[in-house]
Amino acid sequence: MSLTPLKILIVEDNLSFALELEMLLDEMGYTDTLRADHSGTALDYIYSQEPDLILMDIDINGNLSGLQLGEKIAHLDIPVLYITALQDAPYQEASRQSNTIGYLVKPVQPLTLRSAIDLAIAKVQAQKESEKDISIENHEHFITRQFFFFKKRNIYYKVAIPDILYAQSDDNYVRVQVLNTDTFTLRISLKKLEELLPSQTFLRIHRRYIVAVNHIYAINFQDSTLLINDTELPVSQANRKELEEHVQKLG
Repeated sequence: MSLTPLKILIVEDNLSFALELEMLLDEMGYTDTLRADHSGTALDYIYSQEPDLILMDIDINGNLSGLQLGEKIAHLDIPVLYITALQDAPYQEASRQSNTIGYLVKPVQPLTLRSAIDLAIAKVQAQKESEKDISIENHEHFITRQFFFFKKRNIYYKVAIPDILYAQSDDNYVRVQVLNTDTFTLRISLKKLEELLPSQTFLRIHRRYIVAVNHIYAINFQDSTLLINDTELPVSQANRKELEEHVQKLG
């Protein structure tokens, strides 16, 4: 498993503009893109390819407008950035009512697009924080039911939550280890990361470590250590009882 940037779907029936958007995204580092020029095709892609972000033209070909398509997929919680050549207030108001997290007017400049993606991620994160009552100091990461998203060199990447092995505190940062030696660093406390991760699959074993229970290979209670992916991690006395109880439940 390697870290992958966000998958972005471009819903635009103007081929030249769609290609321009694709080129801008590629230059930014987002190479995993899809294009749809019809609302029906876009809907098929949304359900089959599960994009992480949608750039949606309001006046798209097909039975549904961009706004109607956004309303139809609102339950999927996919961030939508609407794009249009029109600057009328009614369009802006309408887009605010249909699962939008941003609004862009053609032509779209590279800096504008990058800023819009950053703001989109920030808005999604703010919504997640509001739902979970969690306060985070930056807009460089957020979590959904299936993925952990984080920012590295101005590009947002996603990691499947089941691929996370463990997290290690390092002062004001946390280093997260995932499958196949990939790592990423978050400016967040271990306590706040613990609040973000699902408690049924992640366990605090030490003041400096959180582990994915499903990836524990062996536990040595005598030495107060456990093994994950050939890495030995310490188990503190304070967390040992909780680990023992969790292991008993698995048995």
